[in-house]
Amino acid sequence: MEIKEILARIGYVRNKANLSAREVSLRMGMSPQYVAQLESGRIVLTVEKLLQILDICNFSLQRFFSPNIDDYDVDTELQVLIESLPADKKKNIIEFIKT
Repeated sequence: MEIKEILARIGYVRNKANLSAREVSLRMGMSPQYVAQLESGRIVLTVEKLLQILDICNFSLQRFFSPNIDDYDVDTELQVLIESLPADKKKNIIEFIKT
């Protein structure tokens, strides 16, 4: 994942939490423009700041870095359900999907 996508995902996360860039910045104890500057690539993102933003927005690190951030909950639920099935049922699902 490239830095542009990571920065775009920060905006996605913030919007999902219904928070403005200013609000997240202030909750971080930073200047009101901090997150806007971060999202535009004018400030270098650190792991610490990313984790702080995710915490403020109540967004998991796993979902943030998932291949499809929008479908994460459905994908996770499906994975849990499939993993709990016996092997023969898993094979049935594979065959069903292939047809």
